[in-house]
Amino acid sequence: MDILDALRLAPSADLYRLYLTIGRMINDPKRILEVRRHLHIGMTVGYVADDLTQPLRQGRILELRQTQAVVQDIASGRHWSLPYAAVLAEPTTAAQQRPHASPPPPPPPRAQRADFLVGDTVSFTDQHLRERIGTIVRLNQKTASIQCDPNEGHWRVSFALLRKVVDL
Repeated sequence: MDILDALRLAPSADLYRLYLTIGRMINDPKRILEVRRHLHIGMTVGYVADDLTQPLRQGRILELRQTQAVVQDIASGRHWSLPYAAVLAEPTTAAQQRPHASPPPPPPPRAQRADFLVGDTVSFTDQHLRERIGTIVRLNQKTASIQCDPNEGHWRVSFALLRKVVDL
């Protein structure tokens, strides 16, 4: 007896418990952060569509939300809000073709206190993975105090987590 036969014979209450358990596992913040760590905007990914009989579809990530990714289907151009569990990051074709290519360049140096001044516009990602933009109102020894919205308080953010915003 395979698992689908066992599920067909299972009582409804057991199926509901399984449904709740799977939902909690899919919405687990640790699992979501692990998937998000491998994704970036503009990346081409595979995703599981509503129709389970179809193979993985291809799409491009347009937006990364707290629990969902907005993906544009490559074939139809439609936008889908998908849970992170339905998105599969795929290696780029260049990485598949050249496995022993030169190593990637080193990351840029981390920002330091000397890189910022009071009044600079900066951005950072908050603990809920939302991009925040604000103005530096005070430089502390290890952090900067950032005012994002006049109606809320200040954020104290490490210099290494700040990015300068350039106004064009």
